[in-house]
Amino acid sequence: MSTLAPPRPATAAPATSPGLRGPARAVFRQHRRPFHLLALLTVLAVAGLVAVTLWVGHDADVFSRAGCPTGDTTPTPTCAQTVRDHMDSQFLLYRAQRCAALMLTLLPAVYGAFMAGPAIGRELESGTHRLAWTQSVSPARWLTAKLAVPATAVVAATLVLGTARAWASGRAEEYSDSWYDGLRSATGVLPLAYALFALAVGTLAGLLLRVTLRSMAAALAAQGIAVYGFDAVRAHLWPVVTATHPTASTGGFQRDRWVVDTGYLTPTGERLPAGTCVGDSGAGDACRDALGITGRFVDYHPESHRWPLQLVESGVLLAVAALAVYTAYRLLRRPNT
Repeated sequence: MSTLAPPRPATAAPATSPGLRGPARAVFRQHRRPFHLLALLTVLAVAGLVAVTLWVGHDADVFSRAGCPTGDTTPTPTCAQTVRDHMDSQFLLYRAQRCAALMLTLLPAVYGAFMAGPAIGRELESGTHRLAWTQSVSPARWLTAKLAVPATAVVAATLVLGTARAWASGRAEEYSDSWYDGLRSATGVLPLAYALFALAVGTLAGLLLRVTLRSMAAALAAQGIAVYGFDAVRAHLWPVVTATHPTASTGGFQRDRWVVDTGYLTPTGERLPAGTCVGDSGAGDACRDALGITGRFVDYHPESHRWPLQLVESGVLLAVAALAVYTAYRLLRRPNT
């Protein structure tokens, strides 16, 4: 007579944590040190910027209660030192903002080099990518994880640092750039567009070159070309506004205008460069009369063009990034990949 074994007690299913799974988890564990370093740098930069901004804000409150105007040309000895200290603290805030802007400008180049080298190029160079592809992970899924995990970290870091910089810029009183001056790739939505562009182009460079150092060099070169190229053509990404005025008038200086071009006008509408008639007043007047100059023109961008200019530049960068990602997935379909 056979006996039945007692039933085994039911075991609870393992709890599912909300963490990463599959290839994404592997990518994070493989490159956790760079991700941790990025998080640490972001936290330190934001903490330093916030600390400086709060300290300068407290100093500004103290200065406002002192009753010493900054524009006083003959201040008392007490006010002179108070104003000097106030201006020094304001300049410290200005420098802190510029450092944050420089960080936002340089970090995308680091992102691109990381994707081109350690994330993609090194694996293809050593052949370790084939191990993942033989463990029920398709090449497309492998590349998706390689892109998604760094992109999430980069977007989060860029948004946090960019938000902190914008908050600090709103509290500057004495020192501030014009809306078109400074490191323009570090304002508005541009840092995010440059970061995603760098990730996509770096990924494509790693897949094409398959050598760590060469891939990193190509990614850095692409980022440099994008930054300096847009600096050269940014003024022409959106139609300018043209103002005309008499020759004897300067048209009135407006600090918020980004002047792109200026010069002279003839009765036929021909434009002549601003340096056409250079000399003393008499010679200059004779030159202008001989050429029949009737007035001046100024091509400029008003402050209302800030967002159109940024959105056009961001759109071009994101379009190139999308094309690079599409090309990267197409490359994975090659038989010799």
